Amino acid sequence: MAGLLQILFTCLAVFLLTGCADNQQQAVIEGIKLSDLAATGPGAQSKILRTTNIDVFGFELHTDKLESLDELWQALNADSLRYNNPKGFVLNGLRAARGDFSSLDKAIELLNAAGANKLSTTSLLVMHGKAEVLRIGRINRRTTISYIRRPGTVETAEVGPATLGLQVSARQISGDRPLANVQVVPVISHSTEGLTPQLAQRLKASDVYFYSAGFSAILKPGDFMVVAPARYEQDETTAAGRFFTKSGPNPTIRVLLLFCTSIL
Repeated sequence: MAGLLQILFTCLAVFLLTGCADNQQQAVIEGIKLSDLAATGPGAQSKILRTTNIDVFGFELHTDKLESLDELWQALNADSLRYNNPKGFVLNGLRAARGDFSSLDKAIELLNAAGANKLSTTSLLVMHGKAEVLRIGRINRRTTISYIRRPGTVETAEVGPATLGLQVSARQISGDRPLANVQVVPVISHSTEGLTPQLAQRLKASDVYFYSAGFSAILKPGDFMVVAPARYEQDETTAAGRFFTKSGPNPTIRVLLLFCTSIL
């Protein structure tokens, strides 16, 4: 009888202790805040997602109205841009400039006055040190193209099916204010969706980057860049002709405004 009572008392004690432990654990869990779960220590910053958010506004302009953009370029600042290769940028038939929030309304007003038709708007979420591709066209089948690799050098490449786009990359700059170095490079990019890593790597090696047509600027939220052809360019060897011009009986050029909405 004494042995049975001892067993019962032992079970009761285990039950009470387990219940108390569960209640204490529940109280601890309920008291945890999301901030308590955040990484701490020297490497904590690297675990936080850092993004630069850019809205890209597209406009289409008839080629006979191209000179109407002169007032737009005068209202913006081209000197604060950095070019991968200044001579190559000119040979690619492009023109670009930078503005801040105080000049945004004026830029839109001048584009409207020039008769530019607004196209779609695309939002890009660019991770720190990474790149996103703004899709603006497509090559539907395998074909041979020519392009300016560097000033004075025209090369050929086999591409397609592929996307015509602008690769937009961003690298944030440490400091008191949110700043990011945003770079734009025209690219012919092949899709690797559904492919094995080995085949995808081989295919991406055939992407064509128009590095000589690339440019960049240090932006803060509210700043923007505008890029468009400097002239009507039918030669698809140039970035202006390949990415920004639509030929035909009613030819048009494309104007892109890249607006930095936030840096987080």
